[in-house]
Parts: sequence; structure tokens; C-alpha cells
Amino acid sequence: MNQIKVYADERTLAFCAFCGGKTGTRDHCPSRFFLDEPFPPNLPVVPSCSSCNGGFSADEEYLACLISCVLARSTNPKNIFRKKIARILERKHALRERINACRSVSKGTIIFSPEYERISNVITKLAQGHALYELHESCSCGPDHVFFFPLSLLSDDERNEFENPPGIEVWPEVGSRAMQRILTGQDLDTKGWLTVQPQRYRYVASAGNGIDVRMVIHEYLGCQVQWFS
Repeated sequence: MNQIKVYADERTLAFCAFCGGKTGTRDHCPSRFFLDEPFPPNLPVVPSCSSCNGGFSADEEYLACLISCVLARSTNPKNIFRKKIARILERKHALRERINACRSVSKGTIIFSPEYERISNVITKLAQGHALYELHESCSCGPDHVFFFPLSLLSDDERNEFENPPGIEVWPEVGSRAMQRILTGQDLDTKGWLTVQPQRYRYVASAGNGIDVRMVIHEYLGCQVQWFS
């Protein structure tokens, strides 16, 4: 992603993207747990308080490891294709056992039963960061809807609807990254998605009758978070 300077009201950036409190640090959005080295340049960062900056790390690590285990159908580090995640599972036995405990086999099919609250916390946090970074909109209040699902389980029509966000209904704030991208097309694909790292993470944030943020993690987990106006 290329660097884009924001010309919107800087007072919005004086508060934590996640809780709305006083800021003092900056947090990567997405977390580098979801990306592989070498990291792309100009990773999105948003203002954060110290508590929020470190408060989501365990859940983000859990989700990144869970996705890799689901894709490998195993919690054995030797079967994990992402070296970073394999090293985490080798080092953190309790985390590996926790994920393994939610693994079962039904009629020959391996099933993982995720901890939905932890995943929802991460997805909401990511969406809050993208809304602030792209739209210059503070969404520190709880969202109205949080959805996440394996893309492979969607029907063709559902996948098409998810991959094609609604058109522009309300212009983003003047000077925001979203407004500048609309005018220049910078970093956007033909459907409006921004790719942070190919095959690892992409997202789109739009404003219409509220805020709609969609994310795809490892081309496996689709996520959508909405705030209605």
C-alpha cells in the first residue's frame, strides 16, 4: 500500500480508535499476526490507548493460529504452512492445546468449534481501525452487526454479494483516505478492495446508511461489521 496523507479533521485522531479514550500509542491494523515477513511497507496504523494496544494481542494470536490449524486440519506445528504460526504453536503449548480441544471428527470430517466471542472481539477491533484509517470515522461504540464465516460455505450469490460492496451513497469525509482513493483509484482493485498482503489480508470500508467494513483473512475467513446511522 502507498502512503496517503490525511487532510481531514485531525481532532478525530486524538482518541483511541477502539475505546474512544485518550491515546498515546499507535496500533497496526491489521495486526502483524495475520501477515508474513517481509511485511509490506506503509502498514495501516491507528491511534490507540496503551490498554487497547496490548489488550487484543492474545485474541489476535488465537485467531491467526486457529485459521492456520483449520486450513491444515491439524494443530501439529509440522503441518502448519505459515512458519510464524508454527513457531508460536511450538512455543505456546497451552494455546495449542486450547485449539486442539475444540477439534473433533464427525463422520470422517474434521471440525473446529471456535471461541466466537474472542473472534468477534478481533473482528470488531479490526473494523474499528479500518473505519478510522480509511473513512476518518470513529466507531468506538459497539457495532450493530458482526458476521464472520468461511468463504467456502457461501453460495455463489452470497459470495458475489460479499465481494461486491455497495456503491457510494454518501461521500466520505473530505480529505480522508477513502475520499482520496475514490478520486485517484490508488491501491483499489476493480471492486474497491484494498490488499494489505496478497493471500493474507484485504479489506474494504464504505459509508452509506452507516459504516460497512468487510475483511478477508487468508482468503478463508470472510468478515463483515456494520454500524447503522
